[in-house]
Amino acid sequence: MKTCFVRLTALLALGLSPALAATLVGYAELPADTFAAGPASGAYNGQGVRGAARFPSQPVQGFSGVQAAKDGSYVFLSDNGYGAKANSADFLLRMYRLNLTAKNGPTGKGEVKVGNFIQLRDPDRKVPWLIVNGASADRLLTGADFDVEGFVVAPDGTLWVGDEFGPYLLHFSADGKLLDAPIATPNLVGLPTLKGQAPIVVGHRGSSGTRPEHTLESYRMAIEGGADFVEPDLVVTKDGVLVARHEPVMASVDKDGKVLEATTDVATRPEFKDRLTTKKLDGVDVRGYFVEDFTLAELKTLRAVERLPALRGKNYDGKFEVPTLAEVIALVKDVEAKTGRKVGIYPETKHPTYFRQMGVNTSQLLIDTLKKEGFTNPDRVFIQSFETANLKDLKASIMPKAGVSLPLVQLVSSPDEAPYDWTAQGDTRKYGALTTDAALKDIAAYASGVGAYKRWIITDQGETTDFVARAHAAGLMVHPWTFRNEATYLLPAYANDPEAEMRQALRAGVDGFFTDFPATGANVVRAYTAPEVRSPQNPAFATGTSSSAANLGGSGGFEGVALSPSGKTLYALLEKTVTGDVAGQLRLHAFDLASRTWTLAGRYTLEDAGNAIGDLTPVNATEYLVLERDNGSGDTAKFKRVYKVSTSEKNADGTLKKTLVVDLMNVKDPQGLAPSTRSGTFTFPYVTIENVLVLDANTILVANDNNYPGTGGRGADVKDHTEFLWLKLDAPLNLAEGVGRK
Repeated sequence: MKTCFVRLTALLALGLSPALAATLVGYAELPADTFAAGPASGAYNGQGVRGAARFPSQPVQGFSGVQAAKDGSYVFLSDNGYGAKANSADFLLRMYRLNLTAKNGPTGKGEVKVGNFIQLRDPDRKVPWLIVNGASADRLLTGADFDVEGFVVAPDGTLWVGDEFGPYLLHFSADGKLLDAPIATPNLVGLPTLKGQAPIVVGHRGSSGTRPEHTLESYRMAIEGGADFVEPDLVVTKDGVLVARHEPVMASVDKDGKVLEATTDVATRPEFKDRLTTKKLDGVDVRGYFVEDFTLAELKTLRAVERLPALRGKNYDGKFEVPTLAEVIALVKDVEAKTGRKVGIYPETKHPTYFRQMGVNTSQLLIDTLKKEGFTNPDRVFIQSFETANLKDLKASIMPKAGVSLPLVQLVSSPDEAPYDWTAQGDTRKYGALTTDAALKDIAAYASGVGAYKRWIITDQGETTDFVARAHAAGLMVHPWTFRNEATYLLPAYANDPEAEMRQALRAGVDGFFTDFPATGANVVRAYTAPEVRSPQNPAFATGTSSSAANLGGSGGFEGVALSPSGKTLYALLEKTVTGDVAGQLRLHAFDLASRTWTLAGRYTLEDAGNAIGDLTPVNATEYLVLERDNGSGDTAKFKRVYKVSTSEKNADGTLKKTLVVDLMNVKDPQGLAPSTRSGTFTFPYVTIENVLVLDANTILVANDNNYPGTGGRGADVKDHTEFLWLKLDAPLNLAEGVGRK
């Protein structure tokens, strides 16, 4: 009794029913070597090189989708062929009519009779790219053209097929003629940015992870890498010119003269040794060489060096000058003139209180320079500061007097630090005081956004906070800093993958982020902002018409396709996770057949991110069955299941709620209907199980894709047959009218 209780408790903890095993009430199989009329096939190898045909005609299997026909037969869709695009150019895409007779008793006999087939073809040239049989009149479609995985029959009798290569939806007549050009899959990502806009990538000090920071070459690399904005931190020379340095001090040294950190080679220049001094920078004694003690002409004789040589090397030391703000603007204008690409600048006025104590208003200098250089488009400039008073002064006085209105960003550093303008006035508050709901509302009175230290967004335990949502509620954009590629800056949970951290921030809703590696950041953002979901097999890559990378794993497209009981909505479930989505979450698309419009119906969560789905079929208007399986076969197969998902019920994280219906590795077979049954238990250990259909409230039909001529399911050297299972469920389904075999 105790053992049963423990087992039941464990199952309930997993959200599973204790009655997992359905009952096998019918069984039939189709021998692997079953062929239909057609040309010889199997002549291509995995590199697409043609040799001798392995098979005299067309293999009927494997099957990747099933629907019930009105005459009592079943229509099965053949898969793309011999496993890949490269080796399937002579495998013809077809739908086969099968008459199934189930073995339903110990003395019965299961039988599968193959009838006629529907040949999928494109005689009207709807496919706009080259296909294998493009020169022929019939243009018969092959497994090198599309990877067809599921289909439905619309109320008008036409056929809708899901493809994995595009992924595409394909619309055919009842006799298999393509009626429309392949319908691409929109990238329905829905990032929760403030206004639904695409997030921006800010080149932090340029591309400072690959070139010395705050040099024209660093900014150029950032732009070439895809940065939307480049960030010049601004300090002032002795003769009043704004130049790009992260700090007023260009090289800090200890009491013995050892250089602690440097961004120029000033400490090696004997002609400037008399400039070494100690100053109070925001209340802290700093010994070194300060920009404000050099004229621009003197500064131009210096050369930039890598600030983090132990991490990033010294390959580019001594090659680049210290640029002025005007030179940074000139670079951005030059890029626009040559490429048409409009890149923005994101200047920070460094240590405004420190410079004010010297009689220099860096905010005024910034606005004066922007006006002089003709760079005051509010879509291309953000002004940021870690202090508050100068931003308020910009908003209330400096910009209005200059006739300029630019978005301001309040930088928010770590909880142990404070805005220095507060500290200078005796205010003991820290930056946390700027993160309350009331403070964010106050910031919104003078700024358009907050540039938050990233740990306000993602904790050092890797947990996403509500900071972005609260800032958005105040009407503020959020641009956190700083995202870096090096392992030393990444939490262990990211497993040395900097893109994982960026993706988490984007899913949190940030409106952009600062990164030392803007090429990496731009690559991550492109996955979210690409107009389409595309696998590597998408023809856009072969034809060179795509400007973005694939954002879906190979052949990871529409594995499951189902039609709502109303006949109005087609549901299409991807097999793999779109780049940028949470690992193991698959997008379920809804396609309105009348309006031809797409929406995101939800996200299905795999039990393990390494699993895959095999098929999708309706139960009622809001419930569907999903086949989920691991990639094991034979003895390595552990997980083959049918789940019920609800499009109307969501989990706390917004994913579709799912309920286990059948464990295909634990099916009761008390009559011994299947030859592989042992001790009354039947298992279905094929690597791909891609066919499920509701027959009635208590019975479903399941069949495998045998990946012809694959082996391993029933023995290492045994060719896999196609097995058909009639399964009686432990609990009836709530069927809608019109669902199931009548």
